[in-house]
Amino acid sequence: MLFSQKRLPLAVAVTAFVAAAPVSAQQLEEVIVTAQKRAENLQDVPISVSTVSAEKIADNTILNFAALADFVPSLHIADAPVNTNIYMRGIGSGNNRGFEQSVGMYLDGVYLGRGRQYRSALMDVERIEVLRGPQGTLFGKNTVAGAINISSASPVPGDDMTGEINASIEENGGQIYEGFIQGGTDTLAVRAAFRYRETDGYVYNAYLDQDEGATEEQGARITVVWEPSDSFSANLKYTNMQRDRDGAASATWKYLSPSERNADVPNRSDFANTAYQIMDVFFPDFPGIAGQDFTTYKDNGYGRSQDDGIGIGLKPENSDDEIENISLNMSWDIGNGTLTSVTGFASYEYFDDVDVDWLPLQFIDRSDQHEYDQFSQELRWASQIGDRFSYTVGAYYDENELDMLGQVVIDTNFDGLFPEFVALANGLPAAAAPLMPQNLLAVLTGDSPLNGIPGYGVYSANQVARNHSFNQETESWAVFAQGTFDLSDTLRVTLGLRYTEEEKDAVSDQKLGDSLCGITGNLEGGTQGQCGAYNNWLGVVQASSFNTYNKYWVGQRKTDDLSPSINFQWDMSDSAMLYISYSQGFKSGGFSAADDGNPGDLPVGVPPIPPAVNNGFQANSYVSNVPNEDFEFDDESVESIEIGGKHEFLDGAMRLNWAAFYSEYDDLQTTIFKGVGFAVKNAASSEVQGVEVDWLLQVTDSLRVGVNAAYLDASYGDFKDGPCNAIQLDQNSACGTPAGIAAGSSNDLTGVSTLYASDWSGNAFVDFRTQLGGMELFAGVDANYRSKFSSAGDDDVNDDIDSYTKVNARIGLGGERWEVMAYGRNIFDEAALQQSFDTPVLAGSHTWYMDEGAVFGVRGTLRF
Repeated sequence: MLFSQKRLPLAVAVTAFVAAAPVSAQQLEEVIVTAQKRAENLQDVPISVSTVSAEKIADNTILNFAALADFVPSLHIADAPVNTNIYMRGIGSGNNRGFEQSVGMYLDGVYLGRGRQYRSALMDVERIEVLRGPQGTLFGKNTVAGAINISSASPVPGDDMTGEINASIEENGGQIYEGFIQGGTDTLAVRAAFRYRETDGYVYNAYLDQDEGATEEQGARITVVWEPSDSFSANLKYTNMQRDRDGAASATWKYLSPSERNADVPNRSDFANTAYQIMDVFFPDFPGIAGQDFTTYKDNGYGRSQDDGIGIGLKPENSDDEIENISLNMSWDIGNGTLTSVTGFASYEYFDDVDVDWLPLQFIDRSDQHEYDQFSQELRWASQIGDRFSYTVGAYYDENELDMLGQVVIDTNFDGLFPEFVALANGLPAAAAPLMPQNLLAVLTGDSPLNGIPGYGVYSANQVARNHSFNQETESWAVFAQGTFDLSDTLRVTLGLRYTEEEKDAVSDQKLGDSLCGITGNLEGGTQGQCGAYNNWLGVVQASSFNTYNKYWVGQRKTDDLSPSINFQWDMSDSAMLYISYSQGFKSGGFSAADDGNPGDLPVGVPPIPPAVNNGFQANSYVSNVPNEDFEFDDESVESIEIGGKHEFLDGAMRLNWAAFYSEYDDLQTTIFKGVGFAVKNAASSEVQGVEVDWLLQVTDSLRVGVNAAYLDASYGDFKDGPCNAIQLDQNSACGTPAGIAAGSSNDLTGVSTLYASDWSGNAFVDFRTQLGGMELFAGVDANYRSKFSSAGDDDVNDDIDSYTKVNARIGLGGERWEVMAYGRNIFDEAALQQSFDTPVLAGSHTWYMDEGAVFGVRGTLRF
């Protein structure tokens, strides 16, 4: 690597500057937050809150929300194949796109409720507040685990015109350019910010002989602030962000040998067995490559040759996002109160194509195209009555629509490898492939086994597909109130209440297709009679092998919730406070967006029409209209108790904030990948308890140190019908279903840790700044630690992620209008992982998502 030789000198230089710091304590700066929808000193807020400042983001080159999570104990954010995992205190939402989030995100006061919106970059941010625990009263539904409150930078009317430009060059072909310019009049100010980033990726694809995960990001934000009087202000923001990534940092890491397959998954499907055997013949070196750090070996949809373009799917493996947000915050001071209006428009579009076999085979491809539109409006009135009572009342309205189009294509010809494999398996040269059955289906549906006799079955489609459309419309409204009464000069009680109603309508429409009569399910290349006959076999194959059917499912649901909260706060002194709180919250239920799953009136994997009818030539017009039990999932609710304290010592030079909590969740919404699809379940209950500590010390005028740490014990309280792992499903495909449980085949997850729930997590840092000849010399080191956690949800130890520690370092020099910094992220090249799960179809094998390794770079800043 370009900067790899500089790791040790950078760390030594930082340590030397820190050790040379003079001793003379200073007070810590006051931190202002809006965790209770009003500006307050962090030390006065009776909530477990961590803050990340713009300076912290810049110093540590925190690029996105996934990187931000490293600096906040108990928070986990990471990309997944079809969604983004966001978990706090071991509670979050899985990969089903029908789920709302457990950790609500608010950008400039506007709720953004979809996991995909967490993939945007951090651009021109002033402050991020991470609120842990249920935030039901003021922030509303879908904050059962917490909320992330982001405030972007805004101009101030009357200030001089200013601006800043930053340019960074780093390893892996990384370039980052960002900046802003702002100015205006005494009553009107405008700020324009931009950000551009590109990188070649940090994973090597040994099959394609190229780097994987090349990314290009660009974004812009316009902010207009208008303050025509002392009593009125308006803040309008428009944000557009785009992101394009080629490939992904994912790889199959565990690949079963022939003996392991026979021992672990002896009942594996014909598709799994064929894929394994083709890999053994054509890619015998694959087991030695699987599991190497920062390495993958997959074709990304190209098949045998990249030169002839993609073989299946709509494009090579790629993720393309565009996000737009508009917010309008208006505030009027009227009498002794303030009326606030927050109006929001949010939308995104994305187009993903994923090589979901994670092999160097043209085998399985998944494409997804999504559109999401949301409008929200909140009105709040904040005031006080007398000297002892202050209150906030408000109303909230939200409507949104999610449109999804998805396609999964399975190539049973394996881009020509299957007939070659058949020839070789029968002692013939590969050149005999044209005389062999051309695909697996020709063998499975015929009477010509692999016996050297050229022949075709009654159904010989090279590719089969499922084409899924999902639409969900949501409308919700809420009213809320929170009041604080001073029982004395040092003791106060806060009561809160929020009532919410919500309606959802969903349509899940799926059409099966094949290469004979149309991949998209439309009649192409065959007569009605031929395609009717083929479609019978298509239905048989898709049902028996992938539990997938033609369907048209419609769902409607309405729910309401009343979430109360109460908080007692005791000011022990001017520099110490204790609090205890009780709160409830809920996350709304909805409908599963999964494309697989048997109809409600058919057992798992059972075809709607038996295959042996008139030699298989019978039209199959079956379309399921009966959803299964997974299609609709229930509301999730939580009750939580928290005790905490906020303290300052040494005349304000040391700050210690802590919180201890216990939460019980009922009907916890869970999802799990089962090898060929996702299952959605409401776990009966889960219990979460732990302790969080934030400690900060201004050692001298130049030296500041801090530790943020958390201990977490998060487990399922009652989950006897938990999802089964690949080994259990091989033994009984109905494992975990009512039929399987009745037969004694289940996976009791009671007492098992919830997902992404590290027992220990923390961040420790040292910051050093001092004057040097009219310039400022600065340096710092951050260490981020997470202990082992589960990432798959079926208690498969193969998918546990080992503990890891990432260390970042920086050193720089700056003047009034310039700055230069050398930095390193994950300087010891820790091979940290984000997630592991069952490799689709390839029962017993596992795939992981890799986090970024060591990256070193330099950044220059100009201010004007």
